[in-house]
Amino acid sequence: MKALFTIVLLFALTCSFAQQEQQLLDFEKQIETAVVNADIPFLQKTYADDFRFKHGTGHIDSKTSWLNDVEKNKGKFVSRNVDAAEAELHGDIGITQGTITVTRKDSSYTIHYVRVYRRAGNAWELFMHRTVQQENYK
Repeated sequence: MKALFTIVLLFALTCSFAQQEQQLLDFEKQIETAVVNADIPFLQKTYADDFRFKHGTGHIDSKTSWLNDVEKNKGKFVSRNVDAAEAELHGDIGITQGTITVTRKDSSYTIHYVRVYRRAGNAWELFMHRTVQQENYK
């Protein structure tokens, strides 16, 4: 009976863990939609104050400079689709990696990325994005 209880408990924890990982991946898609829509109030809450964005070009943005760039490019993004992603949780830290196809009015390219999130109360905040590879960027 004890063994059965342990198995059921482990199964429940695994399901809960998978649900939390999926919630983080869904949140990541919301961020990309907010970038396309230049939803600065949402992004302001989403990015940590110490957010850093290292682009595939090597350029590094802070929260302020990235949000200014998103605002400046309002209407130029057609889509930012998370094509493949996986998440892993380590307590209050979440790490995602995957690919995003970025379509702008004048170009399209793919980025491979790693992101690090941390819990801030009941919500996640993104504090690090690093593009590790960029394809077809012009």
